[in-house]
Amino acid sequence: MYIDSHSHWSDPRWNLTENEIHTHLKNALAKNITFFLQGGVNPTEWQKQKDLKKKYSKNFGLSFGLHPYFVAENDDDACELALDQLAMELPLAMGLGETGLDFRPHIMKDSMVRQIDMFENQIELAKAFYKPLILHIVQAHDKALQVLDVWGVPPEKGLVHAFTGSFDTAKKYIDRGFLISVGGAVTFEKNRKLLDCVQKIPLESLLIESDCPDQAPEGWVGLNESTSIWIIAEKIAQLRNLSVLDVLAISTSNFKRLFKIS
Repeated sequence: MYIDSHSHWSDPRWNLTENEIHTHLKNALAKNITFFLQGGVNPTEWQKQKDLKKKYSKNFGLSFGLHPYFVAENDDDACELALDQLAMELPLAMGLGETGLDFRPHIMKDSMVRQIDMFENQIELAKAFYKPLILHIVQAHDKALQVLDVWGVPPEKGLVHAFTGSFDTAKKYIDRGFLISVGGAVTFEKNRKLLDCVQKIPLESLLIESDCPDQAPEGWVGLNESTSIWIIAEKIAQLRNLSVLDVLAISTSNFKRLFKIS
């Protein structure tokens, strides 16, 4: 039984009906994927996660956070209100995230200071509620690592989701206790830094994720699904001279260790 370490079944682009959710879940279960940690982005989405959890309690794990997209799109007052709500909702969740920094110009605009402030606040919440962090870091690794060093990594550590960087960057997170979660990007030969990273990363630091409906593997048609972790595992298996089942089992074991589940 395997785990999708990061997914978005509540994403509005899917807008899944009850029957469609059942079909997606049936397809995943047929591939022995039985558990799906969600990635939280904003208060509206947290509620959708809770609805999923209520209907399929054994299959979905909750993760609540203020995504850098949300922070960039909202003013200080709205972010502060959402942060207060996060503090109330967080006890229900397995982890805090997504949180982090996204410094791509079309995302960041004038939100850099606010992104950093909200990231710092969420680190403090993760420490207060003993939750692992689920990090979204894009074009901001140096700053993110600096913030983590200043504010302190939560004792429960966390994961860096959808990692696409170099092994040197990955090692900086690993040295701070984080696991590195890899998605569909590893199936593209153009991502040479990531391919090199996956060949070198300690297996005990590796997770695999779909990030569905985003980040589909090469050749995938339509919105991504959790079943794509088999394709991701197959690529990693080739890079590490392992079997696909080995990779899926290693990721699942690492996930359970991180989140202290049996």
